[in-house]
Amino acid sequence: MLIVIGDLVADLIVLGGGALERGTDNPAEIRLTRGGSAANVAVAASRHPVRFIGRVGDDTLGRALVGELEAAGVEVRAQRSGRTGSIVVLVDAVGERTMITDRGAAAELDAIDPGWLQGARWVHLPLYGLAVARSRAAVTDAATRAAADGARVSVDLSSVATMRELGGVLLQRILDDVRPDVVFANDDEARTAVDLGLAIPGVYVVKRGPEPVRITVGGIASEVPVDRVDDVLDSTGAGDAFAAGYITAALAGADAHASARAGGALAMSALRRPGAL
Repeated sequence: MLIVIGDLVADLIVLGGGALERGTDNPAEIRLTRGGSAANVAVAASRHPVRFIGRVGDDTLGRALVGELEAAGVEVRAQRSGRTGSIVVLVDAVGERTMITDRGAAAELDAIDPGWLQGARWVHLPLYGLAVARSRAAVTDAATRAAADGARVSVDLSSVATMRELGGVLLQRILDDVRPDVVFANDDEARTAVDLGLAIPGVYVVKRGPEPVRITVGGIASEVPVDRVDDVLDSTGAGDAFAAGYITAALAGADAHASARAGGALAMSALRRPGAL
């Protein structure tokens, strides 16, 4: 069982939102989809046993999003209180996105019922769930409990802005407390990790767009080529899809290189559609 702990929110995807003219109408294609990095990973991995743990508002939107996850084959354990979060995602002409984030109830995750961790073989943690003290305590406790029972743990650095907000000292403390077996980052996040002076534990997997994935194990770096995607529509969720592909392959016994190839293949499908998988 893969358990993913973190955000389930609504994504308002604005295709053509990269060049807005202030003070007037800006035509665009707008779609309302299910989002949140943790939820994205759970859905992308849903051909395998997967459980999502998070917090949504006690509202219509929260109930609808939970229903969507369950319809996708994800087992959901959700705390319910407050207001469900939303993110506006502005997507430019080459598929790059800028996000305006209101995490709402997702940022208020409280202590997690130990029973919700039953059967965990891998626990995946996007950094967003570790950004706020209250949820950080809950997520860290859950991850360490699962690890003590033999589960592997992964962390996705997820967001340059969140990394900078946490700062190098606190972020290093988080990594030292969680002790992940695998850390995921994109190229920008990896550069920020260097700027912050982080010592990355475990297997370090750096996604670099069309460039080969860089994998560092025990201080030794190697590369895994990826296929180029020329018709990128929206990069939202591609990193989450990569993590899902990597983790499910690793759970099936693949090594880091084969897992990265599986992650790259799943990420490609996310690049060709609006919103996350």
